[in-house]
Amino acid sequence: GFLSSECKLAWKTMTCICHWTWGSTNNFVYKCRDVQSTSLTNEEFIYLIDAGIAINSAYPLVLRPERKVKLILSFDFSAGDPFETIKKTAKYCETNHIPFPKIDPEEIKDIDNPSDCYIFRGKDVPTVMHFPLFNTINCPDEIEKFRQTFPTFTTSYPEEDVKQLLQKAKMNVSHNKTKILKEIQQIVSCSTKEF
Repeated sequence: GFLSSECKLAWKTMTCICHWTWGSTNNFVYKCRDVQSTSLTNEEFIYLIDAGIAINSAYPLVLRPERKVKLILSFDFSAGDPFETIKKTAKYCETNHIPFPKIDPEEIKDIDNPSDCYIFRGKDVPTVMHFPLFNTINCPDEIEKFRQTFPTFTTSYPEEDVKQLLQKAKMNVSHNKTKILKEIQQIVSCSTKEF
């Protein structure tokens, strides 16, 4: 009995893994008459991908044209290359014909000593302010030490480490408060001129 149950479980699990498409899930609006979009109601399964896996940030959700986003504050807290998310987003936007500012590779080439704020602008695209978590302002000469202390896949930290990490993140915002407010004012003043 027990061995038979274990074998059945193993067989069902292997069958599911072999036939499973990553990101597929049952479509809860399949054949639902109250939904306006037939592209959603005609498919029994939908295929999703976590923005954290694809780009490591939710840029695709923010960049939908209906949102009319003018300013994005991009806080990069991932390990390794502090410009990975912005590079992937630029590539994603180019592939999908989504307006996004050009990212100059020369400006973001020093991944070991990033500044605390990068501003990317363009015509008819949202302005992106990109803030690497560990940078030459909030942890000068200790960037690598902080990256090793706070790797991405650590599931918990001691309270003192959390306080230190929050302090570094707050420094990014407080040190760049004037730049952020200036960008907001510039966007608002341009928007009011359009009316």
